[in-house]
Amino acid sequence: MTQENEKITEEKKEKSETYELPPVTFEDFILNLYNIALINLGYRDPESGKVVRNLPMAKHTIDTIGMLEEKTKGNLTPSESNMIENLLYELRMNYLRILNISQNELNLEDTQKEQNNSQSQSGN
Repeated sequence: MTQENEKITEEKKEKSETYELPPVTFEDFILNLYNIALINLGYRDPESGKVVRNLPMAKHTIDTIGMLEEKTKGNLTPSESNMIENLLYELRMNYLRILNISQNELNLEDTQKEQNNSQSQSGN
C-alpha cells in the first residue's frame, strides 16, 4: 500500500469514528417497525414490475407493534401513545384491505380454472 493510500484510509477511519448517530427514541423505533410492515405489505419490484408481498411477516411486525403498545401502556407520552395508536390502525386496515384483495384474486383464479376445466371437458 502506498503512503497516499494509507493516508486516505486513515482519514476515512477518523471520519467514521467521529460520526455520531442520533439518540434512539421510542418514536423512531416504532417508525422503523412501521416501515418494515409497510414494505412487507407490498412494494413494486423495479425489475419485474410485480408487487412483492410478505403478508405473514407484515402481520408479525404489526403484532409486534401491538405488543409494544400493550406492554408500554401508561409509560408513554401522549404524543407517543397517539402515534402508536394511529400507526397501528393504519397498518391493520391496510393489512385487512390487502388480505381481502389477495383473497379476491385467489377466488378469481379458482373461478377461471373451473371455467377452463369445464370448457376443456365439454370440448372432449
